[in-house]
Amino acid sequence: MRRILVTAACCALLSTTADAAVPLTPAGNGHLLVPALIDGKGPFPVILDTGADQSGFYAWFAQQQHLTPGPSEDLEGMTGSVKSPTYVLKSISIDGRTIEHATADGYPNRHDAEIQAGAVGNDLMDGTVTVFDFPCRQVQVWPKPVDMATLLTLKARMLKGGTVKDGTQLTFDVTIHGVHGVAVLDTGSRDTRINSLFARAAGIDPASPAFHPSETIYGANSKGMASREGPIGTVGFAGLKVPNV
Repeated sequence: MRRILVTAACCALLSTTADAAVPLTPAGNGHLLVPALIDGKGPFPVILDTGADQSGFYAWFAQQQHLTPGPSEDLEGMTGSVKSPTYVLKSISIDGRTIEHATADGYPNRHDAEIQAGAVGNDLMDGTVTVFDFPCRQVQVWPKPVDMATLLTLKARMLKGGTVKDGTQLTFDVTIHGVHGVAVLDTGSRDTRINSLFARAAGIDPASPAFHPSETIYGANSKGMASREGPIGTVGFAGLKVPNV
């Protein structure tokens, strides 16, 4: 894995030798967006998405910007897969980091009022140290090599990331109710989600009165999937325990 991802406490970032941080701006329904240049134009608001192998743009944006179409490919999401167009881009740039001759997925238009053009994925972040400072609402993308001592505070906890099969997402070990599992660190997700198999193993019953109906989840195929929200207890990772999640 050629990418290192850091999530930082507020104001723990140093900018003496790197480009200035770019802002994380609320999209209106939970996502946080960064400014990106697409084919030298913009900036346009996008999600910097560690849960995406490659970048992708919504149909309305591709049409508006007259993006060059490429071959269709299978696009997989939480609710299934769909045959989707791809687009050939001259360049994508965020915080001084540029990739050229990129291929981007085509996304169906969103079902809410968020206004982002799409998501920029691990194709841009690979080969970098990308620092998400959520409390201070900013991101820095550092070209490697980087002296990690300039980024991390003395209280920082190092967590060894894993990989997924046929993908570029970063994973890490978690425990819920003492049951071990593997989580994906996904900056494109607005909240923490567990699947039904993990819930059963951890003794969590989404049908219980403690849970209530939550938002409908739309994946790559634009088909809605019902979800429920409720307490899952203490979540442990990196030697930390977060109660009342």
